[in-house]
Amino acid sequence: MTRKSSVDLDNPTPEQQADAIASLRAQLSDELNEYCNDVLDVDQSAAMAREWYEWRKTSKVDDVQIAESDNTHPPPYPIRGYNFVADANTVAGQKIKDIQLKMARHFGGGCWHKRDKEGHPIYIERVGLINLKSLFNTCTSTEIFEFHLDMQEFLNRSVFKECSQLAGKDIHRQVVILDMDGLSIGMATHLQAINMLREILSKDQLRYPEYMHRTFIVNAPAIFLTLWKLIKAWLDPRAISKIHILGRNDSKDLLDHIPAENLPAFLGGTCRCSHMPGGCVPCITKNNIPDLPRKAFLSLRHQTQISYTEPLHSYSYDFAPSYSDDDSSGSAISSPAIGGYGSWFGMGKTASPRRRSASADRTPFSTKFSVVYLRFTADRGRGMVVEVLWHQHGAATQAGHIDNDNEVLVYPETLLDPQRAPVLLELKVPNRAGHLVFNWRIANFDEGQAPFPNANEARVPIQLEYSIDNEEDLLKEFNLPPIQRD
Repeated sequence: MTRKSSVDLDNPTPEQQADAIASLRAQLSDELNEYCNDVLDVDQSAAMAREWYEWRKTSKVDDVQIAESDNTHPPPYPIRGYNFVADANTVAGQKIKDIQLKMARHFGGGCWHKRDKEGHPIYIERVGLINLKSLFNTCTSTEIFEFHLDMQEFLNRSVFKECSQLAGKDIHRQVVILDMDGLSIGMATHLQAINMLREILSKDQLRYPEYMHRTFIVNAPAIFLTLWKLIKAWLDPRAISKIHILGRNDSKDLLDHIPAENLPAFLGGTCRCSHMPGGCVPCITKNNIPDLPRKAFLSLRHQTQISYTEPLHSYSYDFAPSYSDDDSSGSAISSPAIGGYGSWFGMGKTASPRRRSASADRTPFSTKFSVVYLRFTADRGRGMVVEVLWHQHGAATQAGHIDNDNEVLVYPETLLDPQRAPVLLELKVPNRAGHLVFNWRIANFDEGQAPFPNANEARVPIQLEYSIDNEEDLLKEFNLPPIQRD
């Protein structure tokens, strides 16, 4: 008979942890002991650990390549607010797996988005926007399980690691927000999806146990309550106790646990991630970002080299608006605000005197905006910082030096990872003829967590390639529908 624990599994005392660990390790081989975590249900945990270890060994799970600070693999899904990788969307580069692109195209839109008040990572998924028909017509079950494995290993080996470092304690659980807005009866009764969900939940309780800190199910329609009765039967009672079902536009419980600045505005917070296409949670099925194919990042128009001895590159682009100044279809423009980055081009961490103040940069302009897209890649390096400025035609200009009175900071200095995957930026510019000035530089040694190059690596120049397009031209070239912005 399995001996059950009588202690609080979420808050064991140090003595209870020590006793449980000693009992569990006594039942395991020396090799398996190296893989064991702190657990309390001794007999059941020993059996689970043996099965878990055998699965990882035979499936070669530890060989799965995931994005870490010391490599150039791309993250498997969009991410915001971490240091080991820069903020990124799923972009069709050469290193991205086909299944990762498929999931980005047919899933409702998801993202690892910052941390809760206790330091746990937050994962958001817009379940109600999943295109189940195209998902199962395009992806095999094997591919979906492969994608899920990539996601769990990325969480386990990279995301938890940084969260633990920042919190100063062990973080091995995440907060999940499932947005059900848009969930239909057809989705809630889709047998293939239900059976796959059941299998994933069953496997996760063995292979990735205790990964849930809290789950919030938000904007749940009445049909979900029927589905929930079915799902509850597949879950451990302790897991059920951590799931909170919230009504439409009910953000109080979320804000009790998550800082407003870390919670997307569409969920009741204040974050918009305006520096990234698609905002906090990019969603191709919602069409808030362009779904560009791989060929869109091959043979980009401009090529140059940046080196550690000459780490800067600037390019000036003449911009002509796509519609007149009095077109009422535009919106007021404001510069994206990025926390944690200063103004460092050529001046260390001292703000350049030609820059406007931070408050001026974030003041909305009365003009309407047009959209320009920047695509760029790098073949190596530890990240690049990019900045984009606009100035009115007729103002004296030099690359990187613009008349301050006519300058608009379109995109503040932001560290990005073009060495992992292509970068696509959406730039909202005043709807007047002018120049856009693009500035790139190699990341400083105190930016990001990528390792420093050795002497030989530092001698090899970095190949930077980029293209700049008006929105209507880019969408027309790749036969894409208009972007739907909030």
